[in-house]
Amino acid sequence: MPDTKLGQASSTSGGGERLRDYDRLKLELGVALQTALRVISEQNQPEEHHKCRELVTRLAEDRFVLAVVGQFNRGKSSLMNAILGLDRLPVGIVPLTSVITKVAYGNPERVIIEFEGSFLRSEVRIDQLAEYVTEAGNPGNQKRITAAEVQLPSEFLRRGLFFVDTPGVGSAIAANTATTEQFLPQADAVIFVTSFDSPLGRDEVEFLQRVRDHVRKIFLVVNKADLVPQEQRGQVLSFVRQQIERETVLHEPRLLAVSALVGLEAKLAGSPEGLAGSGLPALEEELFQFLTTEKATEFLLRLCERALSLLADFDSGVLAEGQKETFKDVVARIVGVRDRLIGAPSANEGVAGIPARRLAPALEPEIAEAVRKSCRVCTHVTDRMFKFMAKFQYQIIVSAQERSTLASRGGLCPLHTWQYSEIASPQGIAASFPAVLMTLSRRLSGLADSDARNTLGAETKRLLTKPEQCRACLEQFSAEEQVIAKMLEEIARPGDAPVKMPVLCMPHLSALLRRLPDPELGNRFVAFQAAVLERLAENMERYALKHDAHRRALQSEDERVAYHRALSHLAGDKRLQAPWRVQQLL
Repeated sequence: MPDTKLGQASSTSGGGERLRDYDRLKLELGVALQTALRVISEQNQPEEHHKCRELVTRLAEDRFVLAVVGQFNRGKSSLMNAILGLDRLPVGIVPLTSVITKVAYGNPERVIIEFEGSFLRSEVRIDQLAEYVTEAGNPGNQKRITAAEVQLPSEFLRRGLFFVDTPGVGSAIAANTATTEQFLPQADAVIFVTSFDSPLGRDEVEFLQRVRDHVRKIFLVVNKADLVPQEQRGQVLSFVRQQIERETVLHEPRLLAVSALVGLEAKLAGSPEGLAGSGLPALEEELFQFLTTEKATEFLLRLCERALSLLADFDSGVLAEGQKETFKDVVARIVGVRDRLIGAPSANEGVAGIPARRLAPALEPEIAEAVRKSCRVCTHVTDRMFKFMAKFQYQIIVSAQERSTLASRGGLCPLHTWQYSEIASPQGIAASFPAVLMTLSRRLSGLADSDARNTLGAETKRLLTKPEQCRACLEQFSAEEQVIAKMLEEIARPGDAPVKMPVLCMPHLSALLRRLPDPELGNRFVAFQAAVLERLAENMERYALKHDAHRRALQSEDERVAYHRALSHLAGDKRLQAPWRVQQLL
């Protein structure tokens, strides 16, 4: 079965793996700086506290701003779609408006519109984007839009990339060129796009010279390779190279021949062969190389050195004994990150404690989807338990036999007693539970009159309702067994399609694995769960970093809900948990 999100998956291989490792180091540095911030905040040293918070803020704000520029109708938006592996940005043969389109990580997909002269922002659906950034939907930018931020769940963006689609230059809309040139100083790098069907005219050469005045790193892309026969591509590339060498200060320029159209189609179809033929992987490798070495590594190294200098000047003598150990550990962590960035052997290697994950690329889209879902077993059981409680609370009101049975069992267990109270009315509880209390009262009276004075504690404990006596527990156990049996049946079903990785909490994963007949498949399930937990951990670290940096506006929805998702993956849905649940499952 083809992987329909090959573009997102590709970020885990080759250069994408380096980007992931860099991201891991960035988060490790963030945890160390946050710990230092908390230690320093407990002392009366406002200047050091301010400097440390500034470092945390710089780290939280770090984004690789990549602008895509060129004449209109060169396929800039198509190229961005291809790199992201998502067909979301509007494309066309007419110029777009003079609106900067920013593309950042976010889930769910949405568009934030920024208006001229206003701090108010409007959220619209992604299928409405063309109404704001195209001439057809917003002629002459009559709606006074300054920028549109598109938020997409792409792995390429999640690792810190901030894409910017600029208006095409050289069109009849003069404001487009001005808007693009005004944005250039904000870019870390630029993808300059020309095309095989109309390669590098005079206006493009002049614009490229102006780009070079603002941006040091330029990736030169010749798009639409699919429009020219293979034997003619070399001639076109030679012509473009000669033009650039003769007319600009760029010497021996590296040109990347790409077909954005073929690349996007290959990613959506899950075709590695088509993707390789599109030329897109070479461009992505160049982008990864720049991000993880020339730009990002230098940024992190500077932060490490500034942090170590700040901590060296800090008077650790004012710290309590436990704080001193924490302080030393923070320094060791930062030194470890610095040494790994420069590739030096470090005595602190592994201080952060998390070995690198190596998973098949096809897992990445499933992981992205899994962290947004609840455990399949928990979801089924909570739904069934709600229906059971709704029926149960009615039955014990209208049936004397049901009330008698409830009383003989000692009521419900503590967990389900309170869950019952949330769905039943006070009148319903008052009408249903007197028999439970009266039965328990008689049993306690019998104990009080007995000779079991030395064992009253143990005898009283026996009166508590156990899981095997609780009607709701028995219903829950039955529901869990049924859904796990159904999953095992689905897994065992013959067919060529690979088994889809189930989204499970740790208790229900363990319960499924105990019944799974295929150990190799079990290893895949465990590896998948490891990847899901790692991603949740990273999302929580990003949330905490941006929170401490007072940059909450930068938090994605995935990061905001990660804490709850993480606890649900660790322990299962809280509505199903009681002290004996894990033991019962395992």
